[in-house]
Amino acid sequence: MTPLDNPLEIAFMSRIRAAECEEELSRLRQEFEASPEVVDLKCQIERFEDSRRASIEQAKAAGISKQGDYLLKIRTRKSRNVIPKLFFARHGAEAFIECCTVAIGKAEALLGKAALDDCCEVEVKETGVSVEYERAEESP
Repeated sequence: MTPLDNPLEIAFMSRIRAAECEEELSRLRQEFEASPEVVDLKCQIERFEDSRRASIEQAKAAGISKQGDYLLKIRTRKSRNVIPKLFFARHGAEAFIECCTVAIGKAEALLGKAALDDCCEVEVKETGVSVEYERAEESP
């Protein structure tokens, strides 16, 4: 089998070459980030953002929503959260069970990990794939 016929070898070598490129890219980014011009621009941006935040807080505290041609616009978003005890009381156990999920971390903290062993499903998800090089054993 030639190297071009072995998809695992291609995958293995491609990962090595990609890692080499990532190292070079990282080195170039570090050089760029450390350049005096970039450092100076980042400092300026930070100062302007601090000034902006302070000015907005000052306007809010003073109750200023419009001054001259400038208008303070505050965007908000509403979200609704179900209160489990009230939902259960009003709609019953069957609706509660159909709609609700249990946070495993909170349940373990409250009841202990062992208490959940017989009432949990275990789902296995693939989180990544790699190809490793394994030297073939030589026959004597």
